[in-house]
Amino acid sequence: MTTNIEKEPLLLVRESESVPDDQFSTMTCPSFTNLFSNSFMRLPQLAKTSPIDDTDSEFESDHDTDLPDLPDLPYATNSVLLGVSNISAGEKLRQLRLLMKEHGIGVYIIPSEDEHQSEYTAKADMRREYISGFTGSAGLCVVTLHDDKKLTGKAALSTDGRYFLQAEKQLDLNHWVLLKQGIASYPSWKQFAIREAIESKFSNVIACDPRLISVSIGEYFERIRVLEYQNKFRFNLLLEVNLVDEVWGKDKPTRSLDPVYALPLQYSGETTESKLDKIRKILQSHNNTHLVISALDEVAWLFNLRADSDIPFSPVFFSYVIITLESVILYINKKKIDDGTADLHLHLSNIKGLTIKPYNDFYSDLSQLKSTISQSDLLIVLPEKSATNYALYSYIPESFAKQNVKFESIISNLKIKKNKSELFNAKIAQFKDSLAFILLISWLEHQIIDKNHKISEYDAACKIYSIRSKFPNFKGLSYETISSSGANAAIIHYAPTKEENSIIDPTQVYLLDSGAHYLEGTTDITRTILFGSLKDKSLEERYKKYYTLVLKGHLAVAMAKFPPNSSNTGTILDAYSRQPLWNEGLDFNHGTGHGVGSFGNVHEGPLYILTTAGGANSSDLFKEGGILTDEPGYYVDGECGFRIESELEITNASKRFGKTRNGDSYLCFGYLTKVPFCRKLISTKYLNSSEINWINEYHKSIREDFGKKLLEIGKKRAYNWLWKETKPL
Repeated sequence: MTTNIEKEPLLLVRESESVPDDQFSTMTCPSFTNLFSNSFMRLPQLAKTSPIDDTDSEFESDHDTDLPDLPDLPYATNSVLLGVSNISAGEKLRQLRLLMKEHGIGVYIIPSEDEHQSEYTAKADMRREYISGFTGSAGLCVVTLHDDKKLTGKAALSTDGRYFLQAEKQLDLNHWVLLKQGIASYPSWKQFAIREAIESKFSNVIACDPRLISVSIGEYFERIRVLEYQNKFRFNLLLEVNLVDEVWGKDKPTRSLDPVYALPLQYSGETTESKLDKIRKILQSHNNTHLVISALDEVAWLFNLRADSDIPFSPVFFSYVIITLESVILYINKKKIDDGTADLHLHLSNIKGLTIKPYNDFYSDLSQLKSTISQSDLLIVLPEKSATNYALYSYIPESFAKQNVKFESIISNLKIKKNKSELFNAKIAQFKDSLAFILLISWLEHQIIDKNHKISEYDAACKIYSIRSKFPNFKGLSYETISSSGANAAIIHYAPTKEENSIIDPTQVYLLDSGAHYLEGTTDITRTILFGSLKDKSLEERYKKYYTLVLKGHLAVAMAKFPPNSSNTGTILDAYSRQPLWNEGLDFNHGTGHGVGSFGNVHEGPLYILTTAGGANSSDLFKEGGILTDEPGYYVDGECGFRIESELEITNASKRFGKTRNGDSYLCFGYLTKVPFCRKLISTKYLNSSEINWINEYHKSIREDFGKKLLEIGKKRAYNWLWKETKPL
């Protein structure tokens, strides 16, 4: 099967024959027409109804008078969040400060990450959420102790612009303050921690669990306390105990022991042996002997293994790896291997030089990695400093080897470029999820407008989950579904719950940001929709302007052509996405794009379209075969939000396009997501002719890819909706 996939034409880009030569570069849209020639990749087998009757088969009938029952989201019945604690915010802080007093700590840092520096974490590692009540995926807490008798001090949460509104809602503001990252009037959390330590009446010690901070952060504090603050504070690593865990006590959850499973070669496209060979060649080319891997998605990619329950929304598992030029050691809880299938054991037995050791042996083994008389040439590579936890680095014994440690995320850089099977499968995943969006949005319009049903944001999230669950190889959501109507859409990462949600208002914009995992790949799609009519003409004009400027920025990235071999590409593309808004004095407070894994992390570093404040990448990461998102937005607090997000594939521009001044081929994007834009919100007066032509070609390609198939499976209503939404502008 794998060989057949490798030989399939990739169908990366379909260039419309009707496009003039001077505009052909703006018309790169993929075609799904011939993708399903292989049986295991066919369109999801939805039951066919009677010829072109107006029913919705497996989902529900148009003739139903009542709203059908919808399944709960899996994280509603088996919450990925911690839920409400029985201990108040004030009591948690009192207990924490009592421990700080015992250890002589004036300032205690509580990051979001686990020891693998993961973005999403298991419940057992949600220390920041437990202590603060804030559930966003990014943030850090700083708790201070000023008066050791009264056990009083300050508590601050630092997070970015995606979460300002959410944090203000979730924090107990009687005990917590919010530090808004990137806002000039607020100190950074580092500045706040240092100032509080210096001014503390109890202790000038800043402490943390070194497993949970990166080498970059640890070195920052060690360096700045000497060079800038003349030792006015101390920075202590508290490895033997985590103070939040002590407060949490017996109520702290445990990690999953469910077994891992092998990802078949038809999806991974490359064996572990082949990947190890590439890695060892890179090590040898720089005279290195050992590579330490701590990022969970890197381990999963290397071993072609996945897990469903270790970390919500991430198909990874808790593990470490040490690779040498002859061997590879996987550190994992052995129950996760022993309870696996025969296929798993066969898969692992085919990896030459593999040793499997207990997860808890890793740090002990790491402490033995030092140069000796018999092994004087030992040279170690760790992940980038921002991705390596400080404890890991400190465990390497002082020797020539530690003095010459290199920091390079070899695997992250390798897996940016997807192989042929991964690229092919990514299109299958996009086809499925684009279809899910088309079925969902057409269903919502029918329920809200035609039937006048009251559909909640949570209902919509449940519905798209229900649709996806009928597709083969569906492996769950890649993040909490952002289903937001009206003012909720201004909360960038708002996610409705079964208990707290709003009814979708057809007279306000609705924003749906949702992604999924399939064996074929991972998706991340956002569309902003208006089901009815806006309340007045001035509001209609304003919202159309906002939406179209966001769309214009989105297309500026999607249509971009750029030279290879530049570390500035991400920053330049970010400016492209913002320029239409900047021209009107507007902006948005989040990044423009991020890498997407191949049935891996939905936010896959280090490939990003960076915010302009973030600066250039350290190296050239925009290479053919990369997949990333394009997601500009605009938000009016308390009123509305607009965002358009699709996945793009980095590919070479057509030979007809020409060469760079260095003689290289230009790079461009293949547009993978196939969900129509909202015609009601598009104002053509803000678009030029090339952009209008691109949108029309894009919508035409969606008709061609889905129209006939929708009729074949009896989805006439979805077909009619698609026909209406894809009419030329």
